[in-house]
Amino acid sequence: MGTTTSTMENDIESSVTKLFGNNVYDEGMPIPISSLERTENKSSAMHAPEEICLTIVDSSPDHHFQHINNEYNYELDYMTVDTPKIQLQHNNVANDDYNCSEYMASDIPVEIIKDNDVTSEKNGGQTDHIKKYQLLYKAALKGDWITAKRILKADSNAITAKITMNDETVLHVAAASRHSMFVEKLVKLVPSDALASKNSEGETMLHVVAAAGIIRAAKVMVTKNPNLTQMPDASGWVPLVTAVYTANPLEEKSKKMVHYLCSVTRDEEPSPYSGVAGGSLISITIASNLFDVALNLVQQYPSLATEENESGFSALEVIAARPSSFASGSEATTWERFLRSFRVQVHEEDLMHTQALALVKCICKEISLKSSTDIFKFFEDSHILEEATRFGAFDIVLECVQTFPDLLCVKMKTNNTILEEAIKYRRENMFNLICEMNAGKKLATSVDGDNNTILHLVAKRADPQQLNSVTGAALQMQRELQWYQEVENIVLQRHRQKKNNEGKTPRALFTEEHKDLLEKAEKWMKDTANSCMIVATLITTVVFAAVFTVPGDNVSDVASSKEGIPIFLNTTSFTVFAVADALALFSSITSVLMFFSILSSRYAEDDFLFSLPKKLIIGFVTLFFSIAAMIVAFGAALSIVLEQRWAWAPIPIALFACIPVTLFALLQIPLFVTIVRSTYGPSIFRRKDQHMQWTY
Repeated sequence: MGTTTSTMENDIESSVTKLFGNNVYDEGMPIPISSLERTENKSSAMHAPEEICLTIVDSSPDHHFQHINNEYNYELDYMTVDTPKIQLQHNNVANDDYNCSEYMASDIPVEIIKDNDVTSEKNGGQTDHIKKYQLLYKAALKGDWITAKRILKADSNAITAKITMNDETVLHVAAASRHSMFVEKLVKLVPSDALASKNSEGETMLHVVAAAGIIRAAKVMVTKNPNLTQMPDASGWVPLVTAVYTANPLEEKSKKMVHYLCSVTRDEEPSPYSGVAGGSLISITIASNLFDVALNLVQQYPSLATEENESGFSALEVIAARPSSFASGSEATTWERFLRSFRVQVHEEDLMHTQALALVKCICKEISLKSSTDIFKFFEDSHILEEATRFGAFDIVLECVQTFPDLLCVKMKTNNTILEEAIKYRRENMFNLICEMNAGKKLATSVDGDNNTILHLVAKRADPQQLNSVTGAALQMQRELQWYQEVENIVLQRHRQKKNNEGKTPRALFTEEHKDLLEKAEKWMKDTANSCMIVATLITTVVFAAVFTVPGDNVSDVASSKEGIPIFLNTTSFTVFAVADALALFSSITSVLMFFSILSSRYAEDDFLFSLPKKLIIGFVTLFFSIAAMIVAFGAALSIVLEQRWAWAPIPIALFACIPVTLFALLQIPLFVTIVRSTYGPSIFRRKDQHMQWTY
């Protein structure tokens, strides 16, 4: 068989490689391929076929292939001298329309396995479509349109057949794999009624295409079958909700799909724009950060402003749990806000903040059209104000209070007012807002069933998440004391010593609740002071010794009147050295004294409000100054020694001297700035009149 057999094997290997793409040959269960060798004389009889075995091992890690059987049987038939043909058996009829050379340039023709090979006794002799259409399934997963087209041409039922365990058609599979061109071509072949075919999760083909964001295919589907937009899946979601749920607000194709489905989804019973379905739609739209879409929906369907989803949450409750959607909800530091200005997505974030605020205003406007009784009932039965206060969504509280001022007195489901919730969650901007409206004094007189005043409420330790937003246990203790003092200023004088049902005054409750925090604050302050004092002591030792070992030495001539005087006394560098060394010594000694004072403090609660932070600030300032002065003194001394030989030496010395100073600044200045702002900076309880820009 010689050359002919070798050529035949090469043709088979090349063809099968084209068919299976990423598959590789390896040892394993062989696949028999029958071959017939042609004799040199065309009219002579053929030899008995020789069995050639190739093993195909699927190397793809994709989990979609777990149930695919990779054994495929082919017969090589030499009909002519030059053109071998590969044919796949289908209903016992050989397909001789294609030759191997054609598929060397494209893909090998792949057709379905014959029906009598895919029947199952467990199914009562019914055809196993999953096995029958496994090649079609694989083509859909890979986006291989040429292979799929030939399979569909050979079997007209393949386009609507359920080819997976989840009852998915080839269109479901291709759309889920996001092969847009494949899907667009396939949609044109699917009959209009077949487009409504659902998988095991009740999803039509439009649901899957909507999730994939293939808008051109969606348009063809809706044109063929307009009812697809109204068909819900097993969860009651129409394709519009699916598109919103899977949308990425930063992807243009996702947004286009949502806008398109909004324009073609009709308000027909059962309407997707009202009831629980409407509540789910607006809630998911907000959760996906599609605030422009949500705004358009509320403007077009006003009832969505108060509709609740299956969990009982309205639009305002959902957006209240997303404070980052508003500019006021950002907890970034000044440095982080500065770096943010250089980010590419700043415009998109600012636009999102604007759209979210516009949505809140629109919803409040729609709610205001209701009667006063309905408005109060709506807020009492919901968690809007509670969630907004808890998550710090100040813009929602501000807009609600501006629209409905009497909401300040509304008792939430927690039986607390907005003021009490603001104190509980330490929301200073909301606390300031209430005080600006002159409602603080009135609400401050309230007493609960346990005889607790709002001073008892602020005496309780803050929520850990809110407390951890402050750096260091000492500053956390300071912030708690600041809150207690501010609330104490607005309560009645007789309430300051009022005991609750447990016999505890507000101050006694504060001490009890903050006992652990006080211990942590003391440890933090001592550790910080110890570390800094060690550095300050080392600096003191070094700069003190430098006075007696001046650079360049002293005049040692006994006969000279300048004996013992530094040789370079009259140079500029020596003057810089002397002044810097003296400043380093004085400042380091001051720093040591400040940190020692911290270590010897009594660590009472009130000490953390002003006394201890003040000492820490002075210690940091003098320590930083002593380090800088010591570096300057060292640079000046080195310059004195080297300037006679290397006049350029002071320049690199000065540059390298900046490195330790810069490192220390980068490591310690953020903490230093935080302490200064917390102690001497503007109070977090300052009155912000610009908040109350009333709109009528």
